[in-house]
Amino acid sequence: MPRIIEIVLFLTPFLTFAAWRIFFPSPLPPFWLMCGLSAFVVVMLVALVWLWHLDAEDAHQAYFPDELHNGRIVPARPGEPP
Repeated sequence: MPRIIEIVLFLTPFLTFAAWRIFFPSPLPPFWLMCGLSAFVVVMLVALVWLWHLDAEDAHQAYFPDELHNGRIVPARPGEPP
């Protein structure tokens, strides 16, 4: 999900410029378009920070990478070793 938000944040200026030039061929963009775009970018940035926070693990826990136990792969995890 964070990758999608990053892609949307990257494409937003280009798509907004294209929409402005197609639908409003004036030299300046309308005020409501600028306000809407600014609000959209703020919402996307807040969502990106929120999802990044949800994805983070506790910084004080030990990290154990993938291991092979009895012929089975044990996935990476935080916490105590098996």
